[in-house]
Amino acid sequence: MKKALLSFLAAVMIISSIAQIASAIEIGSPVSDFELADLNGKNIKLSDFKGKTVVINFWATWCPPCKKEMPDFDLLDKELKKKNDAVLLAVNMTDGKRDTKSKVESFVKENGYGMRVLLDTEGKAAKLYDIKWLPTTVVVDRKGKLHWQIFGETTKETVLKVIKEIK
Repeated sequence: MKKALLSFLAAVMIISSIAQIASAIEIGSPVSDFELADLNGKNIKLSDFKGKTVVINFWATWCPPCKKEMPDFDLLDKELKKKNDAVLLAVNMTDGKRDTKSKVESFVKENGYGMRVLLDTEGKAAKLYDIKWLPTTVVVDRKGKLHWQIFGETTKETVLKVIKEIK
C-alpha cells in the first residue's frame, strides 16, 4: 500500500513538472522585450535585433552544465557573426551573490570568450521568460516569436539546426 501511494505521488509530481515546463512560454507566441546592460555597461534591448533570429542563453558561472556548454556557445557566436543573420545573447543570472559583474568578467576573460554577455542583475529577463533552471536556451524567430526552447545543456550543432529550420 505504501509503495503504491509513493508511486502515485511520484507520478503526480512528474506530471506537474511536465505541465510547468509546457506552460513556461508557448512556442509560437510573441516574446517580451527586455533591456539589460552588457559587460561594458551598454544597454542592449532584444528589440535591437528585430528582423534577426536571436538565441538567448540563460546561464551562470556557478552552474556546471552552463560552464560545460559555454565553449560551444562561443563557437556558435563566432559562426553567427560571420553570417550576420542571427545573434547570440548570453544572459548571465547576475544575482550579486553567486554571480557578480566582476566574477562574470573574470570568467569570460579567463576563458577567452568573445560572445556578448548581458547581466540580468534584477532577474527581469529571467522573469519574462519564466526561467526556472539553468541553463535554458531559447530561440526567437525574425518575427519576435518563440521558435524553440530547451531546459538544460545543449550544443552548437543543435542550435544551428534550429536556426536553419527558421530560414
